[in-house]
This record gives sequence, C-alpha cells and structure tokens, in this order.
Amino acid sequence: MDSMARTPSRTIRASRDHHRRGAAAVLAMMFLVIFGSLAAAMAIVAQGNLSTADSQLKINRSLAAAETGMNWLIYRINLVSRDVQTRAGEIDATKAGELWDEVRAKLLDSSYANSLVNESHNLSEPYEVGKVLHVGPIAVGPGAPQFTATFTPHPITGENYNSSYYQRPPYSTMSPAVSNTNPLDATWVRVRVEAVDGTAGHSVTRSIQMDFKIDKKIRYAILSKSRVMIGQNVMVEGPVGSRFMDTDLTNGHPIQVESDFKGLDSQLDSDLDAFVNTLAINDTDGDNRLNVHNATEVNGITNPQDYDYNGDGYIDDYDFFLSHFDSKGNGDGKLTPIELNTSGDIHAAQLFTLIDTAGDPSRPGYNDGVIDELDGYAKIKGEVKLTASMSDWNNGAAGGQYQNYFQGPIHPDYGEDALTFQASDSTVHQFEPTDFDVSKFEDMTTSDLATQATTEAAKNDPNDPNSPQPLGTTQFEEVPYGSAHPYDYYDRPVYKNMTFKNVKITKGSNALFINCRFIGVTFIQTETANGDSNYNFVGTQEADGSMKFPTLSASVNGASVSNTKTISNNVRFDNCTFEGAVVTSASPNYTHVRNKIAFTGNTKFKIDDSSELTSDQKKLFKRSTILAPHYSVEMGTFVSPSASTETVDLSGTIVVGVLDMRGQVDVNGSIITTFEPKNGEGPVIGDTSPQFNTTLGYFSSSDGDLEAELPTGGMGVIHVRYDPTLPLPDGILGPIQIEPEIDTYTEGGAQ
Repeated sequence: MDSMARTPSRTIRASRDHHRRGAAAVLAMMFLVIFGSLAAAMAIVAQGNLSTADSQLKINRSLAAAETGMNWLIYRINLVSRDVQTRAGEIDATKAGELWDEVRAKLLDSSYANSLVNESHNLSEPYEVGKVLHVGPIAVGPGAPQFTATFTPHPITGENYNSSYYQRPPYSTMSPAVSNTNPLDATWVRVRVEAVDGTAGHSVTRSIQMDFKIDKKIRYAILSKSRVMIGQNVMVEGPVGSRFMDTDLTNGHPIQVESDFKGLDSQLDSDLDAFVNTLAINDTDGDNRLNVHNATEVNGITNPQDYDYNGDGYIDDYDFFLSHFDSKGNGDGKLTPIELNTSGDIHAAQLFTLIDTAGDPSRPGYNDGVIDELDGYAKIKGEVKLTASMSDWNNGAAGGQYQNYFQGPIHPDYGEDALTFQASDSTVHQFEPTDFDVSKFEDMTTSDLATQATTEAAKNDPNDPNSPQPLGTTQFEEVPYGSAHPYDYYDRPVYKNMTFKNVKITKGSNALFINCRFIGVTFIQTETANGDSNYNFVGTQEADGSMKFPTLSASVNGASVSNTKTISNNVRFDNCTFEGAVVTSASPNYTHVRNKIAFTGNTKFKIDDSSELTSDQKKLFKRSTILAPHYSVEMGTFVSPSASTETVDLSGTIVVGVLDMRGQVDVNGSIITTFEPKNGEGPVIGDTSPQFNTTLGYFSSSDGDLEAELPTGGMGVIHVRYDPTLPLPDGILGPIQIEPEIDTYTEGGAQ
C-alpha cells in the first residue's frame, strides 16, 4: 500500500521537470532575440553615425570650399577692376552695364594677365551666356571639393524682388527699398558659388551668394604723390596715402605727423618724448599706440592699465594729455576748458575745439564742452599706406626711428592695417594731369572775365562802398601772399564786390578778387604748353618791382616769351563766396610760381544754399569744389590762424598739384595731389624734392616748408573727413571697384 502511494508523486515530479526544461528554452530564445536585436540596433546606430559623420564632413568641406571660392573670386575681381578705368564720376545703370561687359571680357581673355582662363585648377574653362559669367568647376585641391560660380548682373530675369529675401537690410533700407517696382539695377552683380563634395549619388552641395556693387571711389582722405605733412591741430578722418620715395634726403619723410599735444606743458613734452621711444621698441603694428592686452606691446611696462586713462584698451599720447591736465582738476576723466586753461592759451583753445568737434556732428559728445571718451580722438582715423620702405626711412631721413616724425594715434577700421610700407601701386593709385578732362566745365562758361567785370563795374554806386568797384585798381603783393619767404611779386588787377556767373578767367589775368561772388563754374585758364625749364621763372619780380631775371626767356609753342605771367594765371580770392566749383586748365607740367590759386580771408563754398543753381547743378558741383590738377593751391593764412575771418569750407574731391592748407579749414571729401617732385627735374632744383609737399597745418622752414614759419597766434583748426557717399566729379580717369556688400551674404544648399 505504501508502494502504491509513492508512484503518483514520482509521476508528478517527472512532469514538472519536463515543463521546467521547456521554459529555459523559451527564455534562451527570448534572450537570443533581444541580444540579436540590440546587436542589429547597435550596428544600425553605428552605421547611422558613420553616415551622419560622413554627411557632416561633406557639408563642412563643401561649405568651406564655397567660402574659399568666394574669397578667391573677390581677390580676382579686385585685380581686374583696377585695370578697368572710366572718366565717369557717378556710375549709373547704363555705365555699369558697359563696365561689366569690359570686366567680363577681361576675365575671358586668355591674353590678359588676370584672366580666369587656363587657371591651373580649372576643370572646365569659364564661359558666358549673355551677360552671365559661368566659372568652374574648379578643384580646391587634390581629392578636395569643387566649386562653380556665376556672376549675374541685376535685374535678374524671373527674380521676385518682393520676396521675403529682400525684406531685410541692406535691401529694405535702401532709398527707395528694393521691390519689383524698384529692383536692384545693373550697378549690382550677384555672385553665387556652389561647392560639391563626394561622388555622384553620395555628394553634398552647399552654396553662398552675395551682391557686389560696381562703383568708382577714391577711398582716401588724402592721396598724395608728394610727401604729406600733417601739423598740430589737424585731424584726418579717412585713409592717407603717400607715394613719396626720396627718404634718403633731409626731411625726406613720406609722411610727417606732429603730435597735437606738444608745446602745452614741459612735463607733458618730456613724457611724450619718452613714450615715442617706447613706441619705437614695442609698437608691433604701426598704430602709434600700445595694446594693453598685447604682452609684446606692453613688455617692460608695470601695470600698463594704469596708463590707459580713457579706458579704450590702448596707451597713446592722448592718454598722457588727458591724465596730465585732468589730474590738475578733479580727475574725473573729463577735461574741461578750465582744466586746459583755454581762456589764456589760444593754442589750447583751438586744440579743445579740434577734439570736441571732430567727427559726425550727430555723434554723442559732439561740441558738448567736455573732452572725454565720447570724442574718440585719433590723429588719423583710417589706415596709412606708404610706397616707401620702413628700413629706407629709418636709415635715411628718420635717422633711426621714424616715430620721431610720425606721431599721434592711428585708428584703422576693423580688419585694416594701421600702417603699410611698400604698398603696391594699385592700392596707392597715382593720377597724372592727363587723367583729368576739364572740358565739360570749361564748356559751361558763358563769357570771360573782362566782359562780366565791365558789366559789374557799371553798377558802381559812389555812395555805396559795398557796390561793385570801378576797374583800374591794382595791388602789388608777394607770392605766396603773407609768406615769410616769398619767391615772386605780382601787380594784380583788383575786382571788388562783383558777382560772376560761369566765368572764364582768361590766361594772364593774375587777378585779385575781393568780396566777390562766383556762381556756377569759375574756370581759370592757363597755358598748357608750359614745359620749358625757364617757364616758371620768366617774369619774376623783386620786392621793388624790378625783374629778377631780365634776360631770361622761355619757348612756348615755338615762340620766345619774355614774361610767362602774360600767359599763365596766378590768382588770389579774398573773402569770396563760391556757389559752384573752381576749375583750371590741366597743364602737363607743374609750374607753381605761375599757376597758383590762393584762398584767403573767409572763403565760403555755399552750394546747397544757392538759389541760382538747379538741383542737378548742386549735385555736380558738390562732387568737387576745386578741380585744379597740377596747380599750386594755398588755403588759409600764414599769420592769423585764430582769426574768425580766416576760414575755408570745402566739399567733394579736391584735386590740386600741391596743397598748402593752414588756419581754419574744413574739408568734407578727399584731397588728391598730382605733382610728383623729381630731383633735378623742373621746378625741383637739385635734391630738393622734400620741399614740394602737401601741407596741412603749420611747420617751420627747417622742416622743409620753405614758405612759412610757425605762427604766434595758435595753430588753427583743420578737419579733413573722407565722405564715401560723395561721387567723384566727371572727367577723372580712374579705376572702378566691384566690391561685395557683406550684409547681403546668404548661405544655403543647392538650387
């Protein structure tokens, strides 16, 4: 009975063991499926990561290739545009179309040095379809991505200028804003670059594009073929370029710049001299200041931040000036007229005005009666480019360190170099007198000086001293007028209180105009066949009126001339108002004794306020208030730099042979000088090229300015501001620019 009772238990236990062996198999299969799935998932993820990484790599490589292509094309377009020149001052859509045709033709001309044809990296040669230029494919490098590019002039067929793409600056801020009714015109060219990385079916494409502007600008506040002298109480806002190369001669400084803060205090002078010596050792970029965050530039200076008085991150002579005078006051970082003692020092008063009224009148701190960080002082606010070399200057005229003759902080724009030596000819463009066609202005004159003066003199009222005065009065005076070192004398016919309109001052007039009004074009005619070496001196007078060289003569157009004053024009305007432009004949040779214009007294160019000019005439004359290629031009006063009656206001592109600007002068535009002094070639006698200079402010004769000495009544106030919005006058043969508008940059994929 016991045995029978145990049998069911063994059966049950055996059955249970059988079921347990089945569960293990199921679990094993489940784990196998799970691990297999995980392995597959991990393989998929790994493969995905590799694919994603590959795609990301291709995206980055193709985008980088597109950027490379764009930068390369900008470089090549800059090279070509310098070789395309025009006399048009303002580039409109019609002219831009012609210029683009010329640029495109050069890029496709295999005989042209900067052509895109036969480039070593070309996988295909460039071609054109209509006015659209196609470039590429071009290989960035072996096994590297390739890029293609198109240059498409606006307006683009099928382009929706009302799209959201154009509802952003700079398109939306143009006047009027870009739209289908006001599309971008032919002065704009769209450059689109597409780059591809990878093989067919496995490639990634990225693109970038920008709009380029076809324009013509001389992007300099001062561009001179002679050496440039910038004295005290002179500030220049804009780039400065000098092509002067005779640095081995005495005073042969391609640019000579005086600190505005010398001569105010003996201790300050001592500090500034020591600072100049430090600059010569530590300054690495030629901006005449030390970056407190640059270990090299502040090497050897304990606590350099303590010297940065205005807190702009740099140490310059402005910091020493502020610290010196503010420490005598309340030390609040702001300099007041009382702290500078402007009431007792004309020089200090003019310096205060110079700094407080620099820059845009709408800027914060303008003319607020305080000098502080808001005024953003810089001696030159822009880059300086010299064709001379630093070593030649240091080993020559500078006598060891050029900083002794080049002082004051230089503030270049972002990405620009403060000081460039051995600048290329293409970046410091040179203009010849033949580059200026003044015929358009001469054609605008309606009658000559004698005719209009006779009419004006007939209006004389004996009881009114302000009425036009009778003809026949003369004045014997030195040239330059008021100079401590005159080189000639003139018997000038005087024209007083007269109004002239579109007048031609015929050669040989040599007139003095006092309190006269000039409307439209004032054209000064002179003999252009002035190449005889004696031309500049024949007819020269002594102080007593006698002839200095009585037997001297010059050959002019095959005839012997005993007095070249009769065929040239040396003119002085005193207290005159100009509602238009002063233009001269373009002589091929510089004869400064015979061909000179002097502006003295209160000289006003009142173009905008003129009731006699049309709006188009105002626009034309504002492009250049003085267009006098190869003429010597004197502005201001030698002896009265503080007189309120001695002021000159100019706008536009001022073209002269050599310029002397003194006293109180304001220029809104650019100054271009055309005369390149060459030793031993008239009128340069011997090795005296440094004596022919573009001078802003006052220097002593020992500095090479042989016409003047330092005055006793202050240093004047001179502002030169480059205005990029003013178009050039017509007639100047110069290169164009095709430059990208950075704000139009757009990034994307393939289209």
